Parts: sequence; C-alpha cells; structure tokens
Amino acid sequence: MTSMMLLSESDLVATNLSFDEILALVEQTYALQAGGDVEVPTKIGVHPAYPKSFLHAMPAWVGGDAPSLGMKWISYYPGNVSRGLPDSTGVILLNDPHNGQPICMMEGMYITFLRTAACAAVAAKHLVHEPKTLGLVGCGGLGKWSLRFMCHAFPSLDTVYVTSKKPESRREFCETADVPNCRVIPVDHPREAVADSDIVVTSVPPNDMPPVESGFLREGSLFIPLDIVNSWSPAALADFDRFVVDNVEAFPSLLKRKLGHEGMDLGSFVSMQQMIASSISPANTGDRIFVGVCGIASIDIAIAWTMYQRAKQSNSGASFQMR
Repeated sequence: MTSMMLLSESDLVATNLSFDEILALVEQTYALQAGGDVEVPTKIGVHPAYPKSFLHAMPAWVGGDAPSLGMKWISYYPGNVSRGLPDSTGVILLNDPHNGQPICMMEGMYITFLRTAACAAVAAKHLVHEPKTLGLVGCGGLGKWSLRFMCHAFPSLDTVYVTSKKPESRREFCETADVPNCRVIPVDHPREAVADSDIVVTSVPPNDMPPVESGFLREGSLFIPLDIVNSWSPAALADFDRFVVDNVEAFPSLLKRKLGHEGMDLGSFVSMQQMIASSISPANTGDRIFVGVCGIASIDIAIAWTMYQRAKQSNSGASFQMR
C-alpha cells in the first residue's frame, strides 16, 4: 500500500520556507538545468470552449543531490471572478523520484505565485545593481509577491510605483503593502509607474489595450512581464536591446502569437539558465532588457518537494491509502 499526502495552502504556508531558501532553490534549479540535470518539456494543454481558457500539464524531473519528480496541472478561466470563482487554479502532484509512486497532492497556486515572483527576482539579481525604483503594473497576487521578493532581494529599493486598471485596487494594494523600507505609491497611468523605474514588473490579464507602449521605459531598465505578452504593445518590442528568457524553445512561438510572425531570430535570446550558471551578465550599461519568465515546471516541483519534505517531518496535512 502507498500512502499519499494531501497538503492545503495553509499546510504549505506553515512549512515556513524563507525568501532566501526559495531564491536559492530557483538559482539551483536553473543551474541544474544548464548542466543537463533537469528534464522539463514545454507545457502542453487543452482549450475548453470558453474564451481564452486553458488547462496546462507541466511535468518535470529535477536531478542533483536532492532529486524531485512531479507535475503541475493548472487552469485559467478568465472572467471567473464575476462568478465568484478564481480565474486560475492549480494542483501539484509529486512522485517518489526513486520508484515513481505518487506520494503527494498539494494546492498549486501558492507555489505558482512564489515561484514566478522568485524567478523574476533571481533574474534581476544577475542583471541590475542596487536598483532604487520598482514599477508594478498590475496588483493582484503576482504583484503582491513580486513586491515582497524584489524588496527582499534588493535592500537598495526605496520607491515603488503601482498602477492598475482600477484606482481602488492600487490604493488598497499600497495601503496594505508590508515593505517598511519602501515608499509604495499609487499612480494613475502606466507611464508614471515605469518611466523612472529601474525594474518594471507587469502582471495583467489579456486585454485589447496593452498598458506599456513604445518609449515608456528608460535606458538601462529591466522589464519583466510576468504575463509574458499581455502588457506590452508590439511596437514596444523594438525598444529592447537584450532578451533573457528561461525557455528559449517556447518563447519564439509566444512572440509569434503576439506579433503574427516570428518577430526575431532565436540567437537574439540569452538563456537565463546559462546566465545564472556562468554568473556572467549579458547586459551592457544603458541596455533595456526584456526578461521572459515563461513558467517552467522544474522550479515549481523543486519548491514543492522541499515543502513536502518539511510537511512530512511535521506530520502536516492529511493522507489516504492507495492500492
């Protein structure tokens, strides 16, 4: 008989994985992938008969001294909020890396938020030095965690500009922000949030009027659209001098869907994994850099495995027997 653990979001929070531990896991997993010790295929999915909806299957194997194995299964149904449901939901399934047996199922969105924001912060650490100003476009869950991880990774940050579609959402975000060393300031227009920012992070849903247009970003800034293609206009793509992405195989197709054509040569992209493994920044002073965090499951699984081990040590969660 195999026992399978069930972990809720509160069980995962209770593992108390620190910001530093999460950032270290991200760097370690990227470096393992650069060395060939990770297998993480591009996500596959189905698209139900609801506008712009999808369910993605994201398996991964992570090797190294503490191997992990599993899959994230994540859905996106835009407009669910109007029905009293979250737009995105997810679960993570872990298998024993030594025998393949399923050992844990856990809530997946908490780790998704942590992983995505931590990947952005790790990339920024390798590309900018002592930034002072952060611009956030979008202030949902990813905006919240991006603020926390960036302020933790960069004690030099002292000002954060926040914009969103609704004035009340950005005001509430700024009033409740728990980053004591930073001024968190709501602004009305996206250009106000990004024009003077060293780092810009966006997290907005699909829309007909992308908030970041050509000419908004200053020289030497780092642009991290965690929504990948939702926040920038096609004309803005020409503003960037460098592109650093964590999935150089999938990113061209994302650009093609956005632009209607290939957009650029694959050689224009720098692999985030190779950048981190080599500890060499591909940037020059004054470059505008686009960072593509494409959402690769290896890091979700590495974080999930560490949380599972901690939950197991503390006898958290529930379990059931499988034949």
